[in-house]
Amino acid sequence: MCNFSRYEDFLTIVTKAFDPKVLSLTVIPLVAAFSTRLYSRLLLSVLLTEYLNTILKWILAEDRPFWWVRETKEFSSLNRPKLYQNELTCEPSPGNPSGHLMTSTTFLYVIFSVLEDAGLQHGKAVVIVLRACYYLALCLISISRMYFGCHFLHQCIFGILFGVLFTKFTMSLSFEKYLSKLSRKRRLAYVFLTCLLLLGVYWGQKLFGVDPQWSVKMAFKWCEDPFFLDPSTTLVFSIIRLSGALFAFAIVGPVLRTTSLNWKRSVPLTLAMMAAKWIAVGYTPRYYGVVLYYLYTFFVHMIFVYGYMRIVPALANVSSDSRVQRNMRLKTN
Repeated sequence: MCNFSRYEDFLTIVTKAFDPKVLSLTVIPLVAAFSTRLYSRLLLSVLLTEYLNTILKWILAEDRPFWWVRETKEFSSLNRPKLYQNELTCEPSPGNPSGHLMTSTTFLYVIFSVLEDAGLQHGKAVVIVLRACYYLALCLISISRMYFGCHFLHQCIFGILFGVLFTKFTMSLSFEKYLSKLSRKRRLAYVFLTCLLLLGVYWGQKLFGVDPQWSVKMAFKWCEDPFFLDPSTTLVFSIIRLSGALFAFAIVGPVLRTTSLNWKRSVPLTLAMMAAKWIAVGYTPRYYGVVLYYLYTFFVHMIFVYGYMRIVPALANVSSDSRVQRNMRLKTN
């Protein structure tokens, strides 16, 4: 750990940049400004990967290092290590598999797949460089998560493996075409069933005497500063956020055709929506009850995902469509 202390600022940037919350608020929406189809594929892959991560965390129920060292009987009071903590350490969800690595693996897999397809025309050397960058990014994220005491090595490895395997499935054209053939009601029904599955896992644990919020209690118990704890990193909050976004996706449906966007319109519009979402998330009502807190979170993520998939392409294509019609009229005249 001490060997990496001189790079702490850099590792902080890495772990913050690939935080699933940051990806969902900044980088992923920015893709919508350039390609609605790519945004659709990226969004679906990330959402389903995060859903799977939530289920696996509840099922595997593994400790995080920062509380494991205080709870385990492997050490005595004389030789028990004390891990360095900061605001990045105290996450209140189970540790395995790493959500940072699983989500980042999916996100980077989709982006680098697009870059590789574009780079093939320039030779295999470009593809090799891109893949090296991909693995390097995952390695740096893993180091940052272990340095801050968030994950063990095997939790990072499992996050990468599950991310790669599941993304191969969600990115397949057969899966995308299957979704496109479903009616809106059927897609919404699948999302509803997914939510029921998560509720089943939650209440199933209670039925067998396991507290689904045990990791939150561990985090509160062993986090040196309770202000480090962020409620948006709990599994229940993640489910609400993901469900809102996935319901919006089910309403619109997967985008199979690439529509050319007028970047002079789409980029400013997307940036404005991103800023509005940051403000909306910042004003989440935290002191008026759990029901209002979760309902607000659900609708914020649903509304903005719908906006990125429908409003941005609708408004960004106005000028280009009118220009095409004007050119056609000139040719006919």
